[in-house]
Parts: sequence; C-alpha cells; structure tokens
Amino acid sequence: MSATISPTLQAVFPSDPETMVRVLVGEGPGTPRRGSKVLFAKSECSYYCRTAELAARVIDALRESDERLRSRPQELMLWDWQHTWFKPELGSETGAGHVVLGVAWYDQQFYAERRGAYLSRMHTLIYDDLGLTVDDVTVTHYLVDPEA
Repeated sequence: MSATISPTLQAVFPSDPETMVRVLVGEGPGTPRRGSKVLFAKSECSYYCRTAELAARVIDALRESDERLRSRPQELMLWDWQHTWFKPELGSETGAGHVVLGVAWYDQQFYAERRGAYLSRMHTLIYDDLGLTVDDVTVTHYLVDPEA
C-alpha cells in the first residue's frame, strides 16, 4: 500500500525520513487496556538489535511477556506496555534497528520502586539469552503533566 503525501506536508518532511513500524499493540489513550487509569509517567525503552533475527527474537520475547502480563490483570493496575515499534537502521545490510517499547506507569510509588528494573539481574539474564547487552538498552523516563 502506498500513501500520497500532500505538497504542504512534503515541504516539512526531511529528505531522509526515518520509518517506525508498529509491531505490537499496547495500551494508550482511549484503549480498553488503559480504561480509566491515569498515566503518571511513561518510559521509552530502546533495544538496539544488530540483525533482523535478533530484532525478531526481542519482539517475540516482548509479545510473550505481554501475554503473561495480561493474564495477571491486577498488575495492569500499576503499569502496562504501550505500543512496540521497530525502527530500521537506514542502510543496514543485516536488518539492524531498534525495537522501541513504551511502558505506562499508573502508580507513583510503583514507578519509583521499579523504574530501574531494566537493569535488574533478571532482565540482564534475559538480554544475555536473547543476544543483547545492557549497552544495547536505552531507557528514557518521562513524567506526565496531569493538566495536559
């Protein structure tokens, strides 16, 4: 499927735009998964994958983790996954790119306690099993303005 971009939008696009492809659907504003929960913070987790095969393993692991989380709805009250995206590395011959996962945090205390979980022993063992290192993982946290 190809899309036509209006000349007005074309004028503001960079000459080499990056593309992100949504690979997993998560919670978000207006989705049943969010319901009436109020977002306190969100985190953007980026996993650099040197090959397409590694990216596929990471996406599959996130899919399985999301299925386990949804089987424990009491945990969804404190946090949830947001959409997961794949951003290909331009010009890569190996299919390298970043798998980008959002985390929604609904509880301030839980966020304070768990925001560094990606560096835990459990997570580093998972990275090792998948073929990632801690250096391949970048996490950025954002507090959400409740007035916005």
